[in-house]
Amino acid sequence: MLGIIIAGMWVVTACGALLLLLAAIGRAPRAVALGLCALAYVATLVGIGVNVVLLVQGWRLPDLPTHLGYLISLPFIIPAGYALTYKKIDRWGLLILGVATLIGAIMIVRQIQTLGIPFGYLNV
Repeated sequence: MLGIIIAGMWVVTACGALLLLLAAIGRAPRAVALGLCALAYVATLVGIGVNVVLLVQGWRLPDLPTHLGYLISLPFIIPAGYALTYKKIDRWGLLILGVATLIGAIMIVRQIQTLGIPFGYLNV
């Protein structure tokens, strides 16, 4: 189950990095940017679903309120970035979408940490 969450985090990170790369180039087709956002959002929703399954199965959490806070706010990060750039996906819009997507990836890592699982050097 955790492998699904970690794979989702890598997908969201890759989408965010590609959006930032497209922002650095300066031009990208709207369909490509929206496709990357959609892929990142689907990966985020899958990770949230797995988190909910883990909670229902009785996973013991060291800090339940923090985990629930991440779980509730995470699905709104990428749509909020899209809302800021709704009709104008230019260089700055791609930058906003890329940063929002990377924030989503960081929040997924934090969710893994609030499950009580060490995740690389981030727990040091």
